[in-house]
Amino acid sequence: MLATQTQPVTEGQSNSQPIKARRLLMALGVRQADLSKHVVLSSGRHPSKPIITGILARNTWPGRTPRGFLQQQIADYLRQAGASEKEIAVAFEIDDESSDQVRPIRQDNAHSGRSPAPIAIEENQLPEKVMLTQTARRHFGLFRDPFMDDVQGAEDVFLAPDQRYIREHMFSTAKHGGFLAVIGESGAGKSVLRRDLIDRIQREEHAITPIFPRTIDKERLTASAVCDAIIEDISQERPKRSLEAKARQIERLLTGSSRGGNSHVLIIEEAHDLTVATLKYLKRFWELEDGFRRLIAIILIGQPELKGTLDERRNWQAREVIRRIEVAELAPLDSHLEAYLAMKLKRLGKEAGEVLEADAYDAMRERLTLQSRSSRVPISMLYPLVVNNFTVKCMNLAAELGQRRVNADVVKGA
Repeated sequence: MLATQTQPVTEGQSNSQPIKARRLLMALGVRQADLSKHVVLSSGRHPSKPIITGILARNTWPGRTPRGFLQQQIADYLRQAGASEKEIAVAFEIDDESSDQVRPIRQDNAHSGRSPAPIAIEENQLPEKVMLTQTARRHFGLFRDPFMDDVQGAEDVFLAPDQRYIREHMFSTAKHGGFLAVIGESGAGKSVLRRDLIDRIQREEHAITPIFPRTIDKERLTASAVCDAIIEDISQERPKRSLEAKARQIERLLTGSSRGGNSHVLIIEEAHDLTVATLKYLKRFWELEDGFRRLIAIILIGQPELKGTLDERRNWQAREVIRRIEVAELAPLDSHLEAYLAMKLKRLGKEAGEVLEADAYDAMRERLTLQSRSSRVPISMLYPLVVNNFTVKCMNLAAELGQRRVNADVVKGA
């Protein structure tokens, strides 16, 4: 149970004193903007920055949303960020201490058993995109960069157990009418798996029609735009003008195609930019059916922000769709680093041992395992794109130093 304030304040009023939750958030290294994204008002909207500031700094609560409802959401977020139950119990009491005296950022999340606060990583900690120099190509006997345009066919797709599972999950979803979200960091291989799915459908001649909305800004992807994409990708008809007419047109077209033995899959990339309202519309499309057969499958592909959008605690008003979406997350390469680099070099007829010393791999793991600013939890960034860029950087340095192969010392200096 949350502790009751010692100085009660009526709804919408204030005693102009901060509450302890404000100091606790600062101690946890969490921004008020992050809290705002987690909390929802009775209207279904997220509170603005002034509202959050009013709650924390002046104990002013919105009059149209029950205070207990808001306090429970804030308490949940504090718990997720690493606060103890003892701290949460007094979080809504008046803070009599000076607000300028803030404790150092807590560093105990790694052992708390709770989910860490949102990760914040310095951009300059990751290697930038670099080209394999002419000197490095001659040094290692390569005629082209093994990481440039490195996926030309299904045989070039690296499939660790995690990637292989997600690959099959995507295919099964497309074939049988599921609703799947594929989530991964930038460069984790999401687009490669999407291309592999399309290639597999064509190569193996499956009766599955992929549908791609072409709207670039996914925040502006509307139900009408999705309707247009479905109609144009599965037929030669022109979309009707009204949304009601489009919906009837879609159901007729999908039903006829399905009875002809075809499946359909709506694939949306950059899905982390989708609004909650659009997610709810997508559920309506997914629920179209002919008897026991669903007429369309949906695959969302996005960065880790999509996981936040699909968090029912943050977007409770979308729980009806969130509870129906399966989530598959792409993991970093980690223990599969050796196999991944061996495959990339093998494509050019080069053995990995001719380029990399055995001690280089662990050194790479160490260099590409980063520290967040708010916790001691190590964060592996061993995703294909990051590994590609860093390996090229190491190869360039080895050639410049005259080292026969990339070893741990070269990796540490790259």
